[in-house]
Amino acid sequence: MFGFIKMIERIISKLRSNKRLWFTSIFIISVTGIALSIIVLISTTDRITHKVYLSQAKEFTLRYKDLEKHKEKKLHQLAIVASRDNSLIDKIEKSDLDGLVKFETELNAKMLNQDKERLIFKFYTEQNKAEVLRPSIISSMQTKNNIFGAEVLPDGIFYIYLFPLLKEDKVIGLVEVRESIYTFQESFERLHQEYAFLLDNKMLPMLSLQNRDGIYQDIGKNYLIHSKMYNNVTLGIVNSIDETSLLKVANSDYIITKDSFLNGMIIRDINGVEIGLVIMGQSLNQEGGFVNMSQKMTHQVITIALGLIVSLLLFLF
Repeated sequence: MFGFIKMIERIISKLRSNKRLWFTSIFIISVTGIALSIIVLISTTDRITHKVYLSQAKEFTLRYKDLEKHKEKKLHQLAIVASRDNSLIDKIEKSDLDGLVKFETELNAKMLNQDKERLIFKFYTEQNKAEVLRPSIISSMQTKNNIFGAEVLPDGIFYIYLFPLLKEDKVIGLVEVRESIYTFQESFERLHQEYAFLLDNKMLPMLSLQNRDGIYQDIGKNYLIHSKMYNNVTLGIVNSIDETSLLKVANSDYIITKDSFLNGMIIRDINGVEIGLVIMGQSLNQEGGFVNMSQKMTHQVITIALGLIVSLLLFLF
């Protein structure tokens, strides 16, 4: 060990005796040290930034799930209010189909005037054997359980709440409350964030002709977007996503385009069938946005660290 130290001392002495070689060695060591420091800094900040982006992607997903829970609670409360209307119960018990249609029409017209979020009520009577019911409604009636979830129906894509009406522990009918899936857009817009629902193209035949022709446009190979629900900025962002990036988003990963940070989650209906993909995100240029702040902090850390490294090397040599 002592001999190795003496050897190092001899090498340093020879280098110092040759001024050109000494300063060249110092220069090479300094440049190498700076380069290694830059590599370590960049890799470290990249890892930290990646963790920040993963955390934000998780936050978007949790926010959407919270909105779903809020939607379930809201529709449940509306179903309870409707179920306490004595005139409605009377019509359902008597299987007064004309009276039910009139009651339904008047209530939906009233809701349209009061609430622009496209709430729709529909009522069913257990005695009406002629009506063809959806599997979800049959399941709710047979199990006597409330059911909440998304469904693709002829008139659109909705979150629905099914509330069976019981009398003496027997189902006499059912209240259905629907609200469009696109209403979540308003919640994201209030936070200056992006939201778009992409319909899986295999679900398109579930929609009526008047609710799909000339309305949906292709996004990649597997999805469609309701072009009339979104402004040109959102449509531009979604259209700029390539097929590989769409697959990443569908797998709960995030992507960063030239304009936005985006991530998403798969939406499944009441029966567990995949019906589409929700894309959520934020503009890279948004003042006070987490992406903008993260990039600024990364650049500042690198600049400060490089300054310290250079100062230290100059001090040492």
